[in-house]
Amino acid sequence: MSVLLFLAMSQSIYAQQTIVEYEYWFNDDFNNRTITAITPVSQYHLDTMISVSTLPNGINVINFRAKDSQGKYSVITSQLFYKKELTDSDTNHLLSYEYWFDDDFQNKTVVDISPAEQTTVLAQLDVSTMSNGMHLFNFRAKDERGYYSSIAYQFFFKKTVTSSDTNYIVSYKYWYDDDYNNLIYVDLPTPTKQLNLIDNLDMTRIPKGIHTINFQFKDDANFWSVISTDTIEKISLPIADYTYEVLLSNCDSTVIAFTDNSIDGDMYLWDFADGTTDTLANPTHTFYNSGIHSVILTITDTTTLADSTKQMDILITGHTANSFAVMNCDSYTSPSGNYTYTTSGVYYDTIPNHWGCDSLLTINLTINYSDNITDVITACDSYTWIDGNTYTASNNTATFTLTNAAGCDSIVSLDLTINYTPDNTITQMGDTLISNADGVNYQWLDCNNDFSPIFGENNQNFTPTETGNYAVEVTNYECIDTSDCINVIIDNILENTFAGKIKIYPNPSDGSFYIDLENYYDKISISLANVIGEIVYQNNYYNTRLILINIENAKGIYFISISSADEIATFKIILN
Repeated sequence: MSVLLFLAMSQSIYAQQTIVEYEYWFNDDFNNRTITAITPVSQYHLDTMISVSTLPNGINVINFRAKDSQGKYSVITSQLFYKKELTDSDTNHLLSYEYWFDDDFQNKTVVDISPAEQTTVLAQLDVSTMSNGMHLFNFRAKDERGYYSSIAYQFFFKKTVTSSDTNYIVSYKYWYDDDYNNLIYVDLPTPTKQLNLIDNLDMTRIPKGIHTINFQFKDDANFWSVISTDTIEKISLPIADYTYEVLLSNCDSTVIAFTDNSIDGDMYLWDFADGTTDTLANPTHTFYNSGIHSVILTITDTTTLADSTKQMDILITGHTANSFAVMNCDSYTSPSGNYTYTTSGVYYDTIPNHWGCDSLLTINLTINYSDNITDVITACDSYTWIDGNTYTASNNTATFTLTNAAGCDSIVSLDLTINYTPDNTITQMGDTLISNADGVNYQWLDCNNDFSPIFGENNQNFTPTETGNYAVEVTNYECIDTSDCINVIIDNILENTFAGKIKIYPNPSDGSFYIDLENYYDKISISLANVIGEIVYQNNYYNTRLILINIENAKGIYFISISSADEIATFKIILN
């Protein structure tokens, strides 16, 4: 059996102290009193069920007092109640309740209700005929067996009411249970004589279960009403919430204490984002890995199975590790500056991070290499190189830097040989053409035969044997040039008194050539003299027209004399 106790306490308005504790005991059993500490408040409303199952049946008394912040106790408030022997019944229902003021039991008010196992009474009672001052409100209920409950007592104080036609409600305040320090104060936008309060109250931070809500209203005379109290039930709505505090932090580990501030959670699951979990409400955890840890708290109402999750990102300081790839040319110096690498591979280095702890670096290094190239060039007269400069003389000192396929420098060195184009002019002396270029290669050309090379004519001087146009191709290494065509008129017939036309061919000749007299002669005398008049060949021919002459090892210009009787002819021939 339990007693339902309603009690309102307040500290004197002239005192600065607050209520910090209350205690109660039954009958004269002071030594076994129950002491309860509360959050310091200026007034306290106690609404609780107290078990009296160990008390004897019959009349009992409950005694109550409060203690303030100075250690002083209030006067003792006592209340009689009657404990009956309980008779269990599944069909026991309440049928009515009754109440009266002070000791005026004869004028009690009886109210019938629909049969119910429990009932909540919320009513405004008229006390206008009662005198001002302290009064006692008495209440009891009756069940279907005719048994009455114990009498519930409540003291209240009736103040003098100041009547005014302009008396308006201007504000109100409310709080839950005994949490007066966190009351909600509301100013009405428009003062009103009567207030119908319809509002959505935020109960998300109140635990699930039965609670009391307390209201007080203030008028424009600055008077507060008595406290109105009602019982409400908060349906479970889990909301995960937590805070944390760093207890210890160094480069090797960080110890953090977590405090659960959740609502309506019966079961806890912490995920510390490092592969570990915990099911305590307020765990302490040690982190060994630095970085951002997304710590997740999941709470669950084990009755409704509703849950809620909160995640917070927590920065853990300490040693760090990082891997990265680097591609460099020729060599690479590690971030610490302690190592220089010239070959590809995986290397390790340590530097301090921004927390002053070690940062271990794993370096996947690729070394590419620069190129050194020599550009060997032979050019005529001048050459414009990749550096944009035009060189007119040989050079082996210039360099230029390019980028190779690996992205490194490609250093090109110039090895330039400049040859000069030979003089392509010709000097003509009689029938002889002379190239004005010295110390080069020569090739004489027949302009009349599509500039075809004249076989064997590779000297600086050239004497044509036939009238025509001639040029010379001069070559100095890769430098080649061709002269203008020079017209040469050749007259091989120096004298001829023969009636017929005499032909000598081939001319020039390699030493063998024919003389065609056109007619037959009884006797023909032929002699061959060089340019200084020496006879190198002489012979007579009889009764003939075509004569073959062979001269060996006799290169040069010769003069052929042909005579018969009183006829004579002289021709010029070139023997190669």
